[in-house]
Amino acid sequence: MSKYQVMVGGICLAIVLSEGYDLLLMAFAASGVAQEFALSGSETGLLLSSALVGMALGSAFIAPLADRTGRRPLTLACLLLVSVTMALASITTSFAQLGVCRLLTGLGIGGLVASLPVLTAEFSPRRRRGTMIALYTTGLPLGGMIGGLVAALLTSTFSWRASFVAGAVLTFLLLVLVYARMPESIDYLLVRRPPGALETINSTLPKMGLAPIEALPEPEPQAGQGMKAAIFSGRNGIRSLLLGSAFFIMMAAFYFAASWTPKLLQQSGLSAQQGISGGMLLNLGGAAATLTFGVLAIVVTSRILTVAALVGASISFLAMSTALGSFATALLAAVAVGVFVNASATGLYALAPDCYPTSVRATAVGWASAVGRLGAIISPILAGVLIDRSWTPSSLFILFAIPLLIGAVLVTAIKMPVPHAAVVTSTSLGDVQARTLSP
Repeated sequence: MSKYQVMVGGICLAIVLSEGYDLLLMAFAASGVAQEFALSGSETGLLLSSALVGMALGSAFIAPLADRTGRRPLTLACLLLVSVTMALASITTSFAQLGVCRLLTGLGIGGLVASLPVLTAEFSPRRRRGTMIALYTTGLPLGGMIGGLVAALLTSTFSWRASFVAGAVLTFLLLVLVYARMPESIDYLLVRRPPGALETINSTLPKMGLAPIEALPEPEPQAGQGMKAAIFSGRNGIRSLLLGSAFFIMMAAFYFAASWTPKLLQQSGLSAQQGISGGMLLNLGGAAATLTFGVLAIVVTSRILTVAALVGASISFLAMSTALGSFATALLAAVAVGVFVNASATGLYALAPDCYPTSVRATAVGWASAVGRLGAIISPILAGVLIDRSWTPSSLFILFAIPLLIGAVLVTAIKMPVPHAAVVTSTSLGDVQARTLSP
């Protein structure tokens, strides 16, 4: 990878770090908000979930615009939306106003977290894509951890509103950075061919250590396909069904574990502080997992790693079901849950861009992510309903262990597209290779 490609990946990582802060900030500001606005528990819960609902909508309806208008314009628009709504959230005077702001913030974040992996993949050599996506996915949990530290400092010194101002300023600075330094995806330019595409490509190639091209190559065969045919028909339709189902299972398990582990540990007899420690170790295990995935992805394919991670996640959920009540054993199981669930997420985001042709890549990944977000919204609610019906913490972890095994089978069944014989310059891979995908 050239220094220029590393820079693009670094910008994407910086953005997702910021969005991790913006997304998870509400959890740290919730007590101050609830006290100021005199909110009930259910109203506080709605505020906590409003950004997740916005993310699902943003992944489904905002991220696909990256295939129409370009990766760079969409990134700029989403950053602007997040910056403005974070600033507005800091001056809200009611529960309803803050809820709308959080929903709109989620829309922007949903557009970013579904389209940025595509941009990262398109500026990475194929043999480095898994590694780059793994580094990228560390941003959301790390951003949330940083957000907790910053929010605690600002809230204790000023108020919860100051932490939203900080998020707005940080996002605006990234907007300026993207405007000044982030290029348009060359894959997008080759497929969509907007006015000035050749000139834009040739201004970027030398920065990547590659020679300019004299003319645009012939478009890939799928460039003329309709969106429905390219994503939902034939083999691509089967691929989309398998991938979307795997995303749903992975995110359902992830958000169940992230939302309920501290509470379930307490319910199993541990102290409140021990429950919080379990939740923190789960997140730390996740950060370590994504970095480990990035190293392994250099020598092992993303699909094999993803299948192994999903199987490991199922086993770790079963281990957690038997470890509840024992502090030391439960902490080890929490780390294992964090490691394998986060590795599964990294694997699916690394795998997804290679499943589709460039012309619909952001749309397809956005829809798969949106299906996953439905699992993220449903699973914490389902767990609460089952707890009210006297389900034990152990039985809940067993319940989520079973679908994770099914997810491993689904990923195994995904047949990756085979490159056509046509050979064109593909700067996303850093060399000359076949870049169009079979249907």
